Amino acid sequence: MKRILSLLALAVISIASASAQNETYCAVAGPYYNAAGKLVISDPSTTLQVQLTVKKEQTVVGPYAKYAQKYLEVRPALVERTTYSVTNAAIALAPECAATLPADASTSSAGTYLGSQDEFAKISPDRLSSNTYSLEDAAQQAAQMIFSIRKHRMELITGEAGENVFGGGLKDALKALDEKEQELLELFLGKKITTTSTHSFIVPMTAGATEYVVAKFASQGGLKPATATDGDIIKLTLTPSAATPKLSSISEVESNNKAAIAVRIANMANCSVAAGNKVVGSATLPVFELGRTAYILNTAKR
Repeated sequence: MKRILSLLALAVISIASASAQNETYCAVAGPYYNAAGKLVISDPSTTLQVQLTVKKEQTVVGPYAKYAQKYLEVRPALVERTTYSVTNAAIALAPECAATLPADASTSSAGTYLGSQDEFAKISPDRLSSNTYSLEDAAQQAAQMIFSIRKHRMELITGEAGENVFGGGLKDALKALDEKEQELLELFLGKKITTTSTHSFIVPMTAGATEYVVAKFASQGGLKPATATDGDIIKLTLTPSAATPKLSSISEVESNNKAAIAVRIANMANCSVAAGNKVVGSATLPVFELGRTAYILNTAKR
């Protein structure tokens, strides 16, 4: 005859949120008949998704960089450089990830107003005529333009120039001067571009294991596969609760009871992700593989 387990006997509590840390998370383990009378084999398991946020900082050397100290008395970067850093890690149960973690994405920002953010315009913004100059002469003229812009800005602010420029017109004029100065300064100081991207990793849990290599990372190369031979390890560490997980509303029975059915009780674990020696994210989540098996009465109806 068909046996139908009551909802109480199934004792299946959906894994909903790590915030309810006092709640018991459990599921039937092994074969059982579901409410529709069909035989189901259950193997409770936990899979985590780790989403890493990586920041890429890129320095692009300006064409007049080597003359910056001579004409502006500043020392800019003379070598292009790209560095990466892991800034954050979000951890969630895999079935919930679509709702709790954003999809892979990237955003970028740079202090630039003209052309591409990671390279300079083919025709430099300081060129105002078809005359040809040496690189140093062009740098000297660009420096003079910067100081001229600053002088003109101060005259506008103090009212020494532009008697008819006020209110919104003054604001727009100052903004235009700021943007032009930025364009010229970039020719000496270069561009600094910051890009942020997210990367997702699925990590199935293994019974008894508390450490997992999510990926590897290098400050000069960014993220690498976990199997890479170089780079710092990005490690997921689970610290299970010292308290033995127990059923809160259902009485347990001995395993040799003929009416017993096995359930797996998850243990709450502090899950932290470290990039090298720096912890970049943590969450408290229920993990079946760190829990225990209990037995409850099978209240099946015949």
